[in-house]
Amino acid sequence: MKTIATISTPIGRGAISIIRMSGDRALEIASSIFNCKKLCDFKAAQPNYMYYGSIDAGTFKDNVLAVYFKAPHSYTGEDVVEFQCHGGVRLTDEVLKLCLKNGCDIADKGEFTKRAFLNGKIALSDAEGIIDMINGESIASLNASYRLSSGKIAEKIGELQNELLDCISQLEASLDYPEEMEDEAKSNGYKTNLYIIEQLEKLESTSKAGGYIRQGINVAIIGQANVGKSSLLNAFVGSDRAIVTDIAGTTRDSLEEYVEFNGIMLKLIDTAGIRETSDIVESIGVERSIKAANGSDIVLFVTEAGRELNDYENNLIKNLGSDKKILLVINKCDIAEDKRDGIKISAKDNIGIQELKKQIVGLFIDSGIDTSGDIITNSRHSQAIKKALESLKNAKSGMGNLPIECILIDLREAYISLGTITGNTASEDIIDNIFSKFCLGK
Repeated sequence: MKTIATISTPIGRGAISIIRMSGDRALEIASSIFNCKKLCDFKAAQPNYMYYGSIDAGTFKDNVLAVYFKAPHSYTGEDVVEFQCHGGVRLTDEVLKLCLKNGCDIADKGEFTKRAFLNGKIALSDAEGIIDMINGESIASLNASYRLSSGKIAEKIGELQNELLDCISQLEASLDYPEEMEDEAKSNGYKTNLYIIEQLEKLESTSKAGGYIRQGINVAIIGQANVGKSSLLNAFVGSDRAIVTDIAGTTRDSLEEYVEFNGIMLKLIDTAGIRETSDIVESIGVERSIKAANGSDIVLFVTEAGRELNDYENNLIKNLGSDKKILLVINKCDIAEDKRDGIKISAKDNIGIQELKKQIVGLFIDSGIDTSGDIITNSRHSQAIKKALESLKNAKSGMGNLPIECILIDLREAYISLGTITGNTASEDIIDNIFSKFCLGK
């Protein structure tokens, strides 16, 4: 397999840049361009030790650090060499060109992690956890991504696959000795099936919350003009992010901000006040407000304390649909009493804001869920589990009256579905699609 190289740090000026090589010739190529006073030849480098030396390309020189990771004890499972040079666009590019000139091929997106998968260092789900770690926006998503990348989900799915494989093997063996083995094989198979279904249903039950842990919760702040929507956004953020005045129609476009609460990312959208207006710009803002509400996970419908919802507000709530999660937020409770059911706040005085955040998160993520435990955060994994469950339930219902050959079809389909998570039955298209989402150098 070819030896690959690329830049593994973001392009731009900085303290250091890292150029990474992987493949059978990595050490040989490194020794041809790197000089170190402590070593006559870098081929004699001790694995996992950092060496200080220089790269001399003829046209330029740089003092760099180099480290050698010997196969199979490396990220990719191959010989890996990394150079840490001074951070700079041209300098880093020239070091990479030197590696390519001496025998490396440029790496594709995610090719280092793909080689780790192909060399058995990680499962396919581990790789997806790595990209989720890179893209993680909250503590909860980082915790879930870490467990995924460290093989916890793959290990759990692998255990269930092994149980399923034993069940399949027993049923296949009973085909040769039906009178002696069939009843026992079916009985054991039924028990194994129930156990695997129970475990998969437990995992699948976390997938909905897992999606919000991974991607965050989209929160649209909706209401008529001048009820305090922008003040509420500012209270959430803890700074004057949105302009607040007594003039109706101040907010004319949607404004997005991100706030983390209990490890969960809340993606807040402050919208234009919804009212009838002849102002073209403001009317566009009103249209965007309604669109933001329809596309959100939850709507905070803001109104004022001391008055009932008017017909216009009631119609707005009705038009949002009965399936939309809506929290009635009664603002300005510092200046008026209100006995209605709803979350009473004062955005101006920061009263009730923490309770509001708590209620938002509580609607999507059960407080009993351990966000650092086994959680399905990836929609692909969720679909694979659902497909496996469907096959297993078909097999369970057929245990009493169908021939073993028919039951085996469903069990094998369940095994294949679970294998798309770990990667041992994943198609080339699935694998390529996953690694195409990686950045260069990873």
